[in-house]
Amino acid sequence: MRTKTFQADHLRKRIKMARYPIGGINPIEQQEFLKEIGGEILDFQPDKGEQLIYENKAVAGYVSDNLSAMHAEGYSEMIDCPVSVLALCKKLRHGMYQEGKGTWFTMTYTITRPSSFTVDFNYDEQPKFQFAPDPELYVEDLKRFPRDPEHIPDWLQEKLREAEQE
Repeated sequence: MRTKTFQADHLRKRIKMARYPIGGINPIEQQEFLKEIGGEILDFQPDKGEQLIYENKAVAGYVSDNLSAMHAEGYSEMIDCPVSVLALCKKLRHGMYQEGKGTWFTMTYTITRPSSFTVDFNYDEQPKFQFAPDPELYVEDLKRFPRDPEHIPDWLQEKLREAEQE
């Protein structure tokens, strides 16, 4: 299928264009990245919500993110997020690679005003993309961030088999 091939080729070119060092950031550097991400979000959305929840899902060059504001009145809304956060998350994802374990697929960053935050990194569960990426991207991700067999979840093994069949 021509469209599918074009999209995959286009994504491969984008992946090759922006390479970051793999692994090696220490906990202090990780904390600095996280503070910078939080600062970018707060600077961009200084008045929205009591709590801000940023979610970043990534596999190879396919990334999806969203930011929601939780209000004291009990409702939430999707709000704009600065584009600069994407590059920071990409660097963080690359830097957090652990040999044999891989890197995270989903990061959930929760900011509670005025100044506290928590972050959850999901290394094992399938990212919940609105539009599913091509299975070939999971193969690319595993090449970029190798995992030992015991760290390849069942759902990821299934994606790798799907890619073989295409």
